Parts: sequence; C-alpha cells; structure tokens
Amino acid sequence: MTASHRRPLSTSPRPLALACYLGFTSAMLIPALYGTAVQAQSAAASPGGDQSMMPTVTVVGDGVDLERSLNVPAASGALGTRSVLDTPFSITSVSQSEIEERLATNIEQVFRYDASTTMTGVEYGQSPSISVRGLGIDGTNGLKVDGLAIAGWSNDLPLEFFERVDLLKGLSGFMYGFGSPGGILNYVVKRPTDETQFNASLGYKSDSLFSQSIDMGGRAGRDDRFGYRVNLFREEGDTYIDDGSLRREGASLALDARLTNDVTLTFDALYANRKSRNNSFWGYDIGDIQAIPGTVNPRIASQPEGAYFDTKDRVVTTGLQWRMAPGWKTSVTYRNARKDLDYNNSTLYVSNLAGDYTADQSLYRFAQEYKQWQALVEGEARTGPIGHKLTFGASRQSFGTLSDRESTYTANIGSGNIYRGTTLTAYGDAGGHSLYKTSAIVQDALFASDTLSFGEHWSVIGGIRYNRFDQSAYNLAGARTTRYERNPLTPTVALIYKPTQNDTLYASYVEALERGGTAGVNTINFGEVMSPVKSKQYEAGYKYEAPTWATTAALFRMDRTAEYTNDANRFVQDGITRYQGVDLNGTYDINRDLSLSGGVMYLNSTYVESSAGLEGKRTTGTPHLQAATRLSYQLPVMPAVSVSLGAKYVGGSQMNTANTYSVPSYTVFDAGAQYRARILDRDVTLTAQIQNLANRRYWTYNGSNYIAPGAPRTVSLNARMAF
Repeated sequence: MTASHRRPLSTSPRPLALACYLGFTSAMLIPALYGTAVQAQSAAASPGGDQSMMPTVTVVGDGVDLERSLNVPAASGALGTRSVLDTPFSITSVSQSEIEERLATNIEQVFRYDASTTMTGVEYGQSPSISVRGLGIDGTNGLKVDGLAIAGWSNDLPLEFFERVDLLKGLSGFMYGFGSPGGILNYVVKRPTDETQFNASLGYKSDSLFSQSIDMGGRAGRDDRFGYRVNLFREEGDTYIDDGSLRREGASLALDARLTNDVTLTFDALYANRKSRNNSFWGYDIGDIQAIPGTVNPRIASQPEGAYFDTKDRVVTTGLQWRMAPGWKTSVTYRNARKDLDYNNSTLYVSNLAGDYTADQSLYRFAQEYKQWQALVEGEARTGPIGHKLTFGASRQSFGTLSDRESTYTANIGSGNIYRGTTLTAYGDAGGHSLYKTSAIVQDALFASDTLSFGEHWSVIGGIRYNRFDQSAYNLAGARTTRYERNPLTPTVALIYKPTQNDTLYASYVEALERGGTAGVNTINFGEVMSPVKSKQYEAGYKYEAPTWATTAALFRMDRTAEYTNDANRFVQDGITRYQGVDLNGTYDINRDLSLSGGVMYLNSTYVESSAGLEGKRTTGTPHLQAATRLSYQLPVMPAVSVSLGAKYVGGSQMNTANTYSVPSYTVFDAGAQYRARILDRDVTLTAQIQNLANRRYWTYNGSNYIAPGAPRTVSLNARMAF
C-alpha cells in the first residue's frame, strides 16, 4: 500500500496484541529461515549444489483503502449480499492490485499468505490448486465466476481477467448447494469502468516465459448508458523444467446496458486456452515403498518426450438486475460453461529409495459442461422492533461429463530414475478423440434466509435450502446404468454480536452434502459410485477492523463422512473424519512505510467412529501447523519504491491412512520490489518478484501416496503502463 493511501495510526491498545501475535508468527519462521540459509550456503559451496465475495485482512496491496476493508459488500450465495464484517464465516480475498504486486500466476500463489491453505498439484502440469483447512476444492461445484459454477478440474484461468479472487472457507452447502467442504473459490470478473482506461503490460518469468496483456474499459452512448471491459492475455515460452514449454492465451469481455435508472442488463464472455508440454503433471506414486525418497532437482524432465496437458475454457453469462423498490433488488442470471481437457502423460511408480521407477501412459480426453440459471430477491423489512434482511432464491444447475470413447492406457512404457532426466517417449494425441456422455447431475434448489436484528448489537441468521439432487451414469451405448436421487434440506443458523460497528463476534452452524466418490481403477469395486457425503460445521469467530490494523480469528470443527480404500482394496464410506482447529490472520501498519501481515493455523484432523482400525489416526495431507508472514516496506528516501519479504511454513503431513510415513515440513521464502513512476506523462509500474528465494528443494503432498517436487527459485518481471 502506498503512503498516499495509508491512514493515521490508531491509538487503540489492541494493535499491541496483534503485533505480538504477528511477531510470534514471524518468530516461528526464523529457525526455518536460518536452516534454509545454511542449506543454501552449503549447497552453493558444494560442487553439485543447486464481486461476489469480499476483500479481507490478508490483502496488503497498493490500491485504495476499500481493497482491505471488512465493510465492503460481500455476496455469500443464499445469504445474500452483506459486508464481510457481518458474515458469520471465514473469508479471504486477494485483490487484483496484490496479485499484480506479487506477480501471482496461479491460485496457490494468490493464497500463499493465507495460513489455512496448502499447495496441491504441479505448477505447469495439471495446475497447482489448494487445500483449505486440510480439504480440497470440489472440482464439480467448488469453483465460481461471479457466484455461478464453472468446471473446476484444473483451475488454470488467467488471473488477468479478474478484479479479485475470493475464498469462502469451509462448508458451503446452504450458500451454494452440493459441494466439498473445502470451500468455494470465486473469481470476480473485471467490470466496465466509469472512466475510460487502457493498460498494457509485458512480463517475463524464468526460464523464458514471456507474457503480454491489455486491459481496457469505459462507457459510451447517451448518458454513458453502455459499458465495456476487454482483457486480452498471452504467455508463451520455456518453463524451468528441461524441454518443458507453456502457452496460455485468452480473452474476456464484460458489457452492461443501463436500460433505466433501476434496470441493468449484463453480458459476459470468457475464453482461455492452455497448452503445457513435457512438464511434470502428476508427480510420483510412492505407494509401493511407503517412504519418502530424497528430494530431486525440480528442473529434471520427468515426463516422457511428447507428453502434454491441454485445457480450453469457455464461459458465457447474461443477467438482468432490477432495483424494484427502496431497499429491494432482484436479479436473474443464466450461464453456459464448458471445459475441454486432453492429455498424454505418465504416472511414475517409484519402487525404491534409490528413485527407480516404471512409467505408464494415459491418452485421454474429456469435457465438463454447465447450464444454469439463478433468480435472487433481496430486501429489508421490519416487524415491530425487529429488523429483517431477507433473501429468497431459486436455481437450476445441469452438469454433464463427457468421456473419451478412444482412450488408451499402457501399463508399462519403460523405466527410469527420478534423479536423472527421462529417456522415454509417449506417442499419440487425444485431441481428436470422440466423446460420450458418462454422467449427468441436475440440482434444483429453493432457498431463503432471514437476518433478524434485535437492536444495535444482536442479530440471528436463519436459512434453509431445499435441493433436489439427481445423478445418473451412462455407458458407451448411451444407456443409463445407475441413478441416485436425494431431496435434502440443508440448514444454517448463526448468532452475531457486535460490541461496536468495527468488530463482530459470531457463532455459526451449517450442513452440506457433496457428491460421493468413485472407486478408482486399482480397487476391486472399480467404478462404484458412493452415496452423497454429509458434513456438519461449527465455527466461532471474531473480526475487527481499525484504521491501521485488522484481524480475523476462527475456531472451527467439521465432521465429514469418511471415504477411503480399506485393507481389502475396496473403496468404502465408513466412519467420520473430524477437522478442527484455529485459524488466525491479520495485518498491521507499523508506521506509514512498514506493513506486516501474517497468519497461523493449527489443525487436528483425525478419523473417528471408524470400524477399520483407523480411529485416532490423522487424515492424509493435513499438517498440524501452518504459518505465513509478509513484510512490506516503502522506502522513505524513495517513496516510489517498495520492497517485500514473505515466508510460508507448511508442517509435515501423513501420506496414507495407516500413518506409516509422512512428507516432511518445508518453508518457502519470497521477495519482491515495485517501482512506480510518471514517464512520458504515463503511469508506469515496474515489478520484480523472486519465489523460493533460497532455492530450497522440497516435496509437496499431491494426494494419498503421491508427492511432487516444489518449484525452484523463480524470477518474474513485469512492466505495466496506463495510457
């Protein structure tokens, strides 16, 4: 945040407590920093060394104050639009200005400084995603654009198209229907601007990825009735992996027409195409050795020559918004979205600690399609002394999966070693394969919520969603093979107490259902579809915002039906997994030039009520402790220059349900600098970012018995000019 946007220092004593807490977060990372520095020094000395949700407290950007305020409006699905301060759930948002400042290019980098998130996936392969409080993001219903679903398998949309990215943590069943309890990722599209603007940027990322983008918007017509926003993006070049390359390109368009003072028509379209070649896609399967081999050089080519992973996204949305009376508004929105994906790549099955492996080959194509509409009515009313904030809605969502008729699988195409570059070749291209419908899910929903206010301090939220869930599976001939129907009611209730207008205490309860898992290819019940999984979440939290500091804290507990492969090699639902812990995040402007942000999450995640001997064991991929901190400093002698230093610590986690081995903890450090100037009467911003500053080698959890190498030191540069 630039000095011109900073607010006067608060005289409240509460920043002292926050500073102590953030200081504790930083102190936790000092031993890891020292160890990493020693490791890097030793390696160098050796010959082989190498608009729907909300901005929140994790934002340390350079934009206006509203970007970090807890009082901006925030949409929460069936709860309607309310400020994040008054929302009884944990929410994190990262604005476009912070994304640009940190040169983030994927979701893991966007939420790196939220302590509750953990990286999963590989950067240039399937695309890195995140787990939230130990749970993944639902690939069917966990990703949204402006509150409506998009296909979530490989969430790799260009971030240049969005005003911000929001993360609603935990259960979302009442707000959005069926979905994983990991949370909701919501991309907020850039909207037309009142003032004409044109921005262009050029970027570089090691080893030789070059990018270009254009962002332009404004209004036209009589009384500026028509608005437009256009974004174009392209990135192409070599990745840090030997012989690896990447090409990304896309365009987004947002239009609106103010038909009257109270009625607005909108139309949005988004297209993105991504082609990844010879990069690491899945990581390594180490289930046979049940142990963690030594770390590898992440630059070594692990995929056979000819491997690729391609995705294509198309999203079209139209809507009508009407302010029908003072305090009342309604909207109707329709969306059609599709993702096509095809790949030719290998899973590497490591057979010993020396790193020897055998490789298979999968040649496959599939697609996901959404057709959905939603109608919402929001308004306020009073009954005597009680105020009401009401939300009513109805929606229909049709989701279909198309699978490959001509897919091929080869169990063994050769062998190699993870410490040496591969010599294997993967032949073939699935892009022209024909598809057939394998599954269809239709969700019809009716929902309503009421926030009852009792004076200035107390309020109660009550809501209920009726969901008709109809899931069918089909064979190659087009005949339906299975059908599952449920008509659940998912409630939510919350109690909110506001001592002042600047802080909120809350306690909430919510239930959710998600689509049951499917038995994998290596299980004896391969293809069997499980019943929907039920979850319950309890959360109590505190949110506070002052002129120079803000904090959120939450205690949470979530119980979820357990799914796993048992000792008989059968995929089953049995018992409960319990995720409980504390999640803290905060920011503090130490002075006009220095800002500190940070967070800590402690998580205890275990199996309970299990009949398979798992009771008391930790779930896979769930570290006990995670912490993040970031220091941002604007140079007093050069106000146009700001620098930053950040760190993310992820504790060790179990690799299998039996808890026989675990992936070690790791800490990653980042550094950045930004220079703003007026050149040739234009605003110019030059940005540099170094990720994994110490070039540390580490493993990340990528699924039960799967590990992937973390990215090496990566340098990113960007030049942006406003015309």
